[in-house]
Amino acid sequence: MRNFLIGLSAAAMLAACQTTPVNNFDVAAMDSLLSGAVDSGEIIGVSALVFDEGQVVYENAFGLRDRERGDPVELDTVFRIYSMSKPITSALIMDLVEEGKISLDDPVSKYIPELADMQVAGVDDNGTPKLSAQTSPMTIEDLLLHRAGLGYGIFGPMNPVEELYEKAGLFEQGEDLSAKMQKLSRLPLVAQPGDGWYYSYSIDVLGRVAEVVTDEKFSDLLQDRIFDPLGMKDTGFYVRPDQKPRFASNYALTENGFVLQEDGQTSEFLTKPEFESGGGGLISTLDDYAAFAQMLLQGGSYKGVQILKPETVRLMMSDHMDPDDTFMMSWLGADKNKSFAYGGSIITGDTEDQIAATGEAEGTYSWGGMARTNFHVDPNNNAFAVIMLQYFVQPDPPIHDAFRALVTQEVRDD
Repeated sequence: MRNFLIGLSAAAMLAACQTTPVNNFDVAAMDSLLSGAVDSGEIIGVSALVFDEGQVVYENAFGLRDRERGDPVELDTVFRIYSMSKPITSALIMDLVEEGKISLDDPVSKYIPELADMQVAGVDDNGTPKLSAQTSPMTIEDLLLHRAGLGYGIFGPMNPVEELYEKAGLFEQGEDLSAKMQKLSRLPLVAQPGDGWYYSYSIDVLGRVAEVVTDEKFSDLLQDRIFDPLGMKDTGFYVRPDQKPRFASNYALTENGFVLQEDGQTSEFLTKPEFESGGGGLISTLDDYAAFAQMLLQGGSYKGVQILKPETVRLMMSDHMDPDDTFMMSWLGADKNKSFAYGGSIITGDTEDQIAATGEAEGTYSWGGMARTNFHVDPNNNAFAVIMLQYFVQPDPPIHDAFRALVTQEVRDD
């Protein structure tokens, strides 16, 4: 596949080249890694940015954002970030906690009464399905940690509860967040609130909590409190007409190679939604998300504007799972040195072999999206990185580990 190295004007490229020797980041190695993944057919297109010790040390783009039209990925290409919406929503909630509008210990039912008495699915001693009453209320912190007992409805026939969530219409458009809470209230929980980690609909519930406590629309809250202060002009719940030419198509990797999943020029993201999903509904760009990551790295501050207090960011990016919590999905756990913070995972320990293989250094906060966008913030090395892809595949593609490993190697060596 033809390579595309694009998006930098001559002046911007000169500026980038001027910053690189100061930090000694191996630009050539990263270019080779990313362009090689495009050339080999592992990925269709990619953009990536690395920030280290106060400056952008790498930013580049390769490949295609639209294979059918031959349009290249550029630095301002707009991507579906799906679950990378979750850290942003979590940051908004922490802003409301700072203001005293909500408390992490508050029961969710204080703001959404219909979620007070959801039944808990289980089986009796004979293996017969049964429903039980909640023994404890779900809290705001439980929602931030995916520890509220909620299901999701995106995992297929993983269990009977997931199937019920999938059929409930929790992601259909034509309804606002308030209507979604009514639907959610009629579904069972996977587990008792507070008992363990199950990736879930909980961040979408937090979007409704934010609306209730402020009497403002969720998208307006994000715009006023996160996007505008950070200059995230290309992030939102739909693609504006002026963004449409820059919007990437989405693909799926099958046994027969990449197939078009959604054409960027006819996408449902071109329409302003009624359901604003804080768990997976945002679109963004490389530079926009980098601004958010930089704010987290810098203790809540970005270009002189304090979005969150430093202690709030430290709290957000800390391990909050209890020792007796169960990880009901295999993604996290003590055996992987990986736990959960507010809105993203946290690396709780590392080895040299682990760092060499995956770049996952202790203290790193990260999360990704269903179309394989990904970011991580590494406070111990004063660095962060963002990588944007646009295709569905399970599990994570090898380029993620390779990218993060090279980043960590470089920021540790400077």
